[in-house]
Amino acid sequence: ILSDEIGFKIEVVELLSDGSLDMSQFRDKMALSPDLVCFTHVSNTLGTINDVKNLTSLAKAAGAIVLIDGAQSAPHIKVDLLDIGCDFFVASGHKMYGPTGIGFLYGKLDLLESMPPWKGGGEMISSVSFEERTTFNVPPYKFEAGTPHISGAIAFGAAINWLNKVGMEAITMHEHALTRYAHTELLKTPGLKIYGNAKEKAGVVSFLVEGTHPSDLGTLLDQLGIAVRTGHHCTEPLMTKLGIPGTVRASFAAYTTFAEIDVLTAGISRAVKMLN
Repeated sequence: ILSDEIGFKIEVVELLSDGSLDMSQFRDKMALSPDLVCFTHVSNTLGTINDVKNLTSLAKAAGAIVLIDGAQSAPHIKVDLLDIGCDFFVASGHKMYGPTGIGFLYGKLDLLESMPPWKGGGEMISSVSFEERTTFNVPPYKFEAGTPHISGAIAFGAAINWLNKVGMEAITMHEHALTRYAHTELLKTPGLKIYGNAKEKAGVVSFLVEGTHPSDLGTLLDQLGIAVRTGHHCTEPLMTKLGIPGTVRASFAAYTTFAEIDVLTAGISRAVKMLN
């Protein structure tokens, strides 16, 4: 949408066979002196954890502003934005066990101060004059026009406090153990293939079973009371590259148990037998 509105060109870095970024190609793209470099911290489809500190360093050396999509990392791994060194970082409230309709944008103050507001309304104005130029409030207020999502912000804060109380290191260790166990157990299913086998991987397992369509498999799992997502997962170009119609995706969280993975494995076997 922004490309159409503003007229900039998008350059894409391809993936290697294990689902990690092609770093050789990334370096070649940096030689083009991009203005803005955007990448995900964790892939919502493959679970790959990108080395965002290294990517940020390379992008900054090329003179680019760096924006990281942290929607899949903030609830699952410890994030140190000062250490990473990015300019912008975004995440979603509902993925962090908070309410829907709210999230956050982290930005470096000098960049936020240089940016114009994106919407007009209460609290984003410093002074209004018909004779002189209207001046805007300081960040973050100039980006938060009108009545905010007050209840959502309070609930989001409570969710963040809960994450900190449990401990991100503990959550990461638990989810990594679940992911390793899921890989081992799911691959016992004949014809099952897992997409995304990077060394650094979060709690996401995308898979297909030979001879079954992901939507059919997902529908039967749903009827068995097993919650998975099927389809492109908002990454249709990736599915096109892989030459597949989509995948079935199982995602793990702080409250997921090993017993539930056993239920998933048994459910897949039962569903595949029904489909065949």
